[in-house]
Amino acid sequence: MISLCMIVKNEEKYLRDCLESVKGVAGEIVLVDTGSTDATIQIAKEYDARIFYFNWINDFAAARNYSLQQCLGDWILYLDADERLSAKSINHLKKITSTKSKTAYFCQVCSADEVNNRPSIMSYVRLFPNDKTLKFEGAIHEQIEYSLHQNKIRIENSPIEILHIGYNLTKDGLIIKAKRNLEILLNEYGKNKTSYYAFQLGQTYGILDKKHEAVEYFNIAIQDPSLKPEYQSTAYRYLSIDFTDKQEWNRALEMIDKSIQSDQNQPLALLAASQIFLKLSRNKEAEILCERAYEVNSRLLKQGGASSQVILLSEKDILHHCLNIAIALQNTLMFNQYYNKLKNLRTDGIIENEITLFEILLNNKKFELANIDELSRCLNETNLNVVNSMLDNYTVNDCKINILKLMAGKFPQNSSVLNKFGLALSEQKNIDEAASVLEKSLEINPDDPSTVFYLISIYLQKNNLQKIESLINHAKIKYSGIPAIIDKLNLIEHKIHAK
Repeated sequence: MISLCMIVKNEEKYLRDCLESVKGVAGEIVLVDTGSTDATIQIAKEYDARIFYFNWINDFAAARNYSLQQCLGDWILYLDADERLSAKSINHLKKITSTKSKTAYFCQVCSADEVNNRPSIMSYVRLFPNDKTLKFEGAIHEQIEYSLHQNKIRIENSPIEILHIGYNLTKDGLIIKAKRNLEILLNEYGKNKTSYYAFQLGQTYGILDKKHEAVEYFNIAIQDPSLKPEYQSTAYRYLSIDFTDKQEWNRALEMIDKSIQSDQNQPLALLAASQIFLKLSRNKEAEILCERAYEVNSRLLKQGGASSQVILLSEKDILHHCLNIAIALQNTLMFNQYYNKLKNLRTDGIIENEITLFEILLNNKKFELANIDELSRCLNETNLNVVNSMLDNYTVNDCKINILKLMAGKFPQNSSVLNKFGLALSEQKNIDEAASVLEKSLEINPDDPSTVFYLISIYLQKNNLQKIESLINHAKIKYSGIPAIIDKLNLIEHKIHAK
């Protein structure tokens, strides 16, 4: 018998669909409530759940362990209320649990993110035998793997898929969750300064866009050689991106190399490495790393086995990344390879519209304004950079402005789009609007020095020397640690004063 094991609080929005997904599969539902005030309990009763109560003490492991103690089945499947067992996994689950075994199983947890268009797939142990010696550890981001190893229960991959919709939130929603986690993590780290908690603090501060704190805790985490390789890889990847933002390319390369050495099955690290090699004009290495990212991502999607820190991209999303790198490399053969794979994915209207837009840009065709609403629906965060790059070689100027205006309206916080829109407006001699767009871009992303130089160029056309002087002074402070940028600013300043 399978025991579905859950801890919940105020989950009336999600719970019914979760319980419906295991109907006829779980022999019992063990639900531990930590203080619901909505209809959670009533919904659980409709599914004949065995309901228990636990006083919340800011400790997820304690609540999980209490729920384990109540389970009577031979197997335990644990889900959160915002998760669902996929229908295609039911037979796999029944087959695995048809006999008793000293084996636990990784399941693929597919997290939807329709708000930010960044779905991800990660592997977690969610199915294991009901052994009363097992226990979760960690007040937050609780884990059972250590206990499984201690009790000599091996862990294998499985094709079981769990759909997670709880992170299908706006940025504000994600920040609320992160702030809740931060409070617990800081408390735990104060009592037990482990590299694991330092790593989780780095992750949480990253979500909260507190880069300085994130870097601080990731640097602490990587000092411990016993930190799990996948955690080391993630920490080094974040540090590499931080150096990339500062345009310290050699340090960025050093960090991303350590990330890949720690765990070679990290598609995002391989893609980041490809981008760094691209910036260093090491094109062949950029191409090879891109290909490795695609191959690793595809293999893990098909075979499973990714760790809880490996973010897998959908086939469509990884192809978008590869296409963007191929465009930057101006590698036609590489581009066609990935573009043909993308065209073979034509399974819905979104893909059809995307391919239509790509074909217009690639073949320098006129874009019909009447189709703008239809085509706008296919634009998302993952194909946005591809479209942005394709626009570099698109010369139908009126159409280009319309497309960029659409993109800037749909993604008003994307500084790359705003920069391209501002430059296009400048080329059309619409200097005032170009200045406004680029000023907004700099406000959104003050870490991008290219925006500063674009704005200086615009202000020169407007002969606004006061704004140029103010911008240069600000930039010299902002980028004081980057000699190449300071040299360029000094050169501009010297040319202006020489006039």
